[in-house]
Amino acid sequence: MSRSPNELRRLASQTALYGLSTVVGRLLNYLLVPLHTRLFAPEQYGVITDFYAMAALLAVVYTYGMETAFFRFVNRQNQDRRAVYATSFYAVLVSSVILSAVLWFNAESLAVVLRHPDKAHFVRWFALIFALDAVSAIPFARLRQEGRSVSYVTIKLLNILVLVGLQVYFLVIQPAQNQAWVISLDSVVLSNLVANGLTFLVLLRGLPSWSAFDWRVLRPMLAYAWPLLIAGLAGMFNETLDRVLLKYRLGGTVSQALWQVGVYGAVYKLAVLMSLFTQAFRMGAEPYFFGQKTAGNSDKPQPAYGKVFWYYSLIGWGIFLGVTLGIDAAKMLVGTAYHEGLPVVPILLLANLCLGWYYNHSIWFKTQDQTQWGLWIGLGAAVITVLGNWFLIPVYGYTASAWVTLVCYASMLLVSVLASRRYQKVNYPWMGWGLLGAWALVLYGLNSFLPTGLNATTLALKFLLLVVYVLGVPLFRKFGLDR
Repeated sequence: MSRSPNELRRLASQTALYGLSTVVGRLLNYLLVPLHTRLFAPEQYGVITDFYAMAALLAVVYTYGMETAFFRFVNRQNQDRRAVYATSFYAVLVSSVILSAVLWFNAESLAVVLRHPDKAHFVRWFALIFALDAVSAIPFARLRQEGRSVSYVTIKLLNILVLVGLQVYFLVIQPAQNQAWVISLDSVVLSNLVANGLTFLVLLRGLPSWSAFDWRVLRPMLAYAWPLLIAGLAGMFNETLDRVLLKYRLGGTVSQALWQVGVYGAVYKLAVLMSLFTQAFRMGAEPYFFGQKTAGNSDKPQPAYGKVFWYYSLIGWGIFLGVTLGIDAAKMLVGTAYHEGLPVVPILLLANLCLGWYYNHSIWFKTQDQTQWGLWIGLGAAVITVLGNWFLIPVYGYTASAWVTLVCYASMLLVSVLASRRYQKVNYPWMGWGLLGAWALVLYGLNSFLPTGLNATTLALKFLLLVVYVLGVPLFRKFGLDR
């Protein structure tokens, strides 16, 4: 059954809608990177990179799949929605308080283990940040479930505006007004804590009554959520563990290792456009594809899958070329001390592109109720991430981390493609996809022969390569999508 252009336009609108707060928020937050990388030396920036990488891992533990469980159970027939909301919220609230109390009272020893003995206060502040973020997750999920997108986006953007505004005040305005003001990493973390606290206060009005909590609802929700916790941890391992392991596996002093962590963390953010596009696509694509299943099309091949895959690839390769061709301009976003890490940016862009292809293709096991494949694929990729980084970082440094990330995400896509043939046969435009990728990589290779700099001639030649990429798209489309 073919899909009309209106449905693809609906996917595009959903991607824009669900991704707006995340994309705009992360872009606003990204504007702090030029500020941070000029105010803080790489070893200082490495401390923030390290803590936020570990924060991403713990965020999965704090919510342990209950957000997805809420979506699943609240839509079941004959299910008390008030009970589902209250049960999921108070379960996360109680577990968050317990986890944060453990972190708070063991802050000094944990800071030593993390090789930041003078940052025990960071551990305590992050314990509060984790708890506030986790208990806000279910109310945010409820806003999405009820279709209150304006409220959802407004509150999310308010959080980011407060975060960015406070950091600009502490790092720019206050030092300009007060010569004795000391610029510190504390301002970065405290801004995050205040922003999360204000967000939770805004959400207070919509919190459920404790009387609606139901143990009979909690048990099946936990049974549903625990595999998601494992899969989520595996996925976050793949995304952030490289920055955590760098500190332990690099030779030299802790300060020298944190310098490399800071450099890698800064240039990693130059791949932000690809990761933003991928995240926005993921938020919009899943409701779109599940909506097709709800419409009664789950047992038939979905030609729209192939079309969406093609258009994602088209835009993704365009972003890859745009960033790599414009790397001389992009590197101005980070301080000169971080420029040594620029060679890994193309690798990270390709890695995020592969991750987007995986998100696109892996919809098959979600709509076919074969979610165990997501668990096994995630665990297998986590093994690649851990072993690859553990053995290669001492030899190749953060360059190894970038390549391991690419291999990890590419292997996830490959396994998804091979496994899907047993459960759902969808005609993806593989020939056109491969030719389009080869075309983009050829143009990327030609870029290496062009002069560097931001002069008019160089910029014109690089823009011409982008035009040539676009001109080749219709030809490759005919080798795949139109067949």
